[in-house]
Amino acid sequence: MKHWAAFFKLIRYPNLIYIALTQFLLQYCVVEPVLRSEGEEPSLSVPLFVLLSISTVLIAAAGYIINDYFDINIDIVNKPDKMVLDKVISRRWAMAWHTFLNMAGVSLGFLVAWKTGQFYLGFTQVICSLLLWFYSTSFKRQAIIGNVVISILTALSVVVVGFYEKQIYQSFEAILSPIGRKLIQIIGVYALFAFLISMVREIVKDLEDMIGDSKDGCRTFPIVWGVLPTKRLCSALIFGLIGIILLVEVRVWILGWYIAIIYLIALVQLPSFYIYLLLKKANLPPEYHKVSSLVKWVMLTGILSMIFFKIYL
Repeated sequence: MKHWAAFFKLIRYPNLIYIALTQFLLQYCVVEPVLRSEGEEPSLSVPLFVLLSISTVLIAAAGYIINDYFDINIDIVNKPDKMVLDKVISRRWAMAWHTFLNMAGVSLGFLVAWKTGQFYLGFTQVICSLLLWFYSTSFKRQAIIGNVVISILTALSVVVVGFYEKQIYQSFEAILSPIGRKLIQIIGVYALFAFLISMVREIVKDLEDMIGDSKDGCRTFPIVWGVLPTKRLCSALIFGLIGIILLVEVRVWILGWYIAIIYLIALVQLPSFYIYLLLKKANLPPEYHKVSSLVKWVMLTGILSMIFFKIYL
């Protein structure tokens, strides 16, 4: 039982639930209602969607394992009490699990792509797997590159569901159709939200982990450029996020989705501004950790806003 608890801790099961929840809400609260409002059916059947979601979750789990594998020296300094590798699970078993989960995730991805008649889409999962490997071994130790890569992967976990809709992959004419444009606009907004909020969280985590990162020779943004420029970059991303939410609220106001506006202001926009205020005052790792936790809350409330498409469409 102890080993299973350690395993689930290693693969960051709450984050995996976030990924699965995001894809579920996008498919059944956004994609399906939008298509059916135009008399269309989703390209992915329920079994194929479940397999695609499992594929994404497995690859993400493998990514968390390999990240911890290469971060042992950093974690000894930053979070010795939370370490699992070398304490409960050996490095050899970690690498075995990483290989198995990656192979299973990529295989399921190709199965879904083959079943939908678009075999090339399976390479999306291969690319994600490779990016997670290079992120753990190299990118995360470089200024900004690692943050951008992991944020792209976060956005990709949203976009990948849309890749399998014929209105997007079938032809250029399908993309330009009213329903194609609608899907791309909605998915694009959520992908951009996911990218920006992930960038904020990754940069805040770099601020939190500066001591251990510097001892391991990492060249993250706060180590290379300093704390104040890093906070300014993070603040710019937060205000960019708030600006996007404001534009969405204007659009939602035109549609008459007034409850959605109240939700966005109270649970996404105002907490984002509060994150900015907390970050401005933060100086110690526990304070940065508090900011990071609040960012995860905004990620969740942003994801849950997809429910309004199911209500109003």
